[in-house]
Amino acid sequence: MPVSRLTADKKGEPVESTLEARAELFQDAMGFGGLGRDQIEKLAALATLRRFSKGEMVFEQDQPCQYFHLVATGLVKVYICSSSGYRMTYLLARRGEPLNLIGPFTGDPRFLCAEAMQETQVAHIPRHDFVGFVAQNPILFNNIMAILSKAVDSANSRLIDMVEKRVEERLIRVLLTLLDKFGAEIRLTSSELAELAGTTVETTLRTMARLRSLGIIESERGQVKIIRPASLKNPERLPLWV
Repeated sequence: MPVSRLTADKKGEPVESTLEARAELFQDAMGFGGLGRDQIEKLAALATLRRFSKGEMVFEQDQPCQYFHLVATGLVKVYICSSSGYRMTYLLARRGEPLNLIGPFTGDPRFLCAEAMQETQVAHIPRHDFVGFVAQNPILFNNIMAILSKAVDSANSRLIDMVEKRVEERLIRVLLTLLDKFGAEIRLTSSELAELAGTTVETTLRTMARLRSLGIIESERGQVKIIRPASLKNPERLPLWV
């Protein structure tokens, strides 16, 4: 049975928005640097916005890609999920960050899921419109390749970490990355941190308890505060791409 346009990867509730507001979003968005105002407005005219509640899926595993997605407000996690239910989060996307740079160019189903972590608005552009726009503006190919190269390097680095690093080292690297991106107060649960570090919730809880005992962090349900950031600064633990 064919998958409908809505169930494929355009869910959520439609949101009214002005062309000016959408143009402002794309003007500052990752990957669209170098475009003139006229081209930004043409791109914004192709986009619509939809609202997602916390926990609602923006797109799911194995669905064909029919849209390019860009976060307008809120926060979205993109993760992979095994058949046994094991998850690993590789992207926490906030305003101006794309969710699927590869999918629009192939349209093929992939093994990625995107889930709203809070009330979120996402801009959508039909994949054929997006690919056509990129073809007319070659600078975007360079921008997209630069982003993908960082993502690939980060993914390869994670593979090495999984083989060589202890869980505490991996979790510290995750905290360092989140500190760089979100600041010292990080609103994530132990489960969400475990999915970023590639470990279990139980192991994450034990490691977080040790970091608390060392006075590096304070934590309560759904929130971690890094109170000694200098303790996470180690040249061997470069930030991940999240």
